[in-house]
Amino acid sequence: MLSSSKKLTLSNAIRILHYIAIISMAFLFSYSLFEWLYTSDVWGLGGVFWSSWMTFAFVYLGVAVFLRIKNVPVTESFVIALTSMISMIWLYEILYHFSFWNYWNYSKPPYFLLNENTLYLSYGLVSLSGLAGYKYMRANRWLWIVLLTMAALWIFWIMIGFPQLEFPQKLYDFALPRIAIDNAHALAFPINSITKFLLGGAYVLLYLPSRQKFSEAKKDFRGFLAQNGFLDNDKFSETRPVE
Repeated sequence: MLSSSKKLTLSNAIRILHYIAIISMAFLFSYSLFEWLYTSDVWGLGGVFWSSWMTFAFVYLGVAVFLRIKNVPVTESFVIALTSMISMIWLYEILYHFSFWNYWNYSKPPYFLLNENTLYLSYGLVSLSGLAGYKYMRANRWLWIVLLTMAALWIFWIMIGFPQLEFPQKLYDFALPRIAIDNAHALAFPINSITKFLLGGAYVLLYLPSRQKFSEAKKDFRGFLAQNGFLDNDKFSETRPVE
């Protein structure tokens, strides 16, 4: 009996944390968007782009919503949404780090184990936490479309010299032929933000529910609205299939 009580208490605590996280992420997304539009400054909290904060919140919220539609237990949803967000952040950092051509040699022995690389090896291990929800993941065409779009945009980013907003006018040329364009640095922030959002979108789309699940969720939501007076009960009854 004592063991069951502890499990129930832990489950309730995680449930509360999950709901607090959802509210916090919704606030973070809205606040970041407001500050970005109001100040016209791309830099946000902690020297991180506002668009990045929005992406982090989007991953948590998107994964949480899709798992809810799939009827995944709240305790699992909390862990999967949290690890998905953390995994996405550090996987992007790894991709970003090794996109500077002068770091490419660091991916080969003996440079691979240099002190400068060990931090990113740790990031790699942390990014594996995203596999926490592997049993609910499924590949789908939208996932592949997003990943291919991100890959194409990332290659283009490298081919124009991998410009960075922090270092205007500086391009990272490499031996392979590249695309020479004027004011390449002007594309640095848009490409950074879009590729980051696409990676976040890929994490969310891993848990894309089936059409049947979406249909069931829509009916449940309409039922909730009807029960709470936000929707005419007669109209709701008309839309329900006869059982």
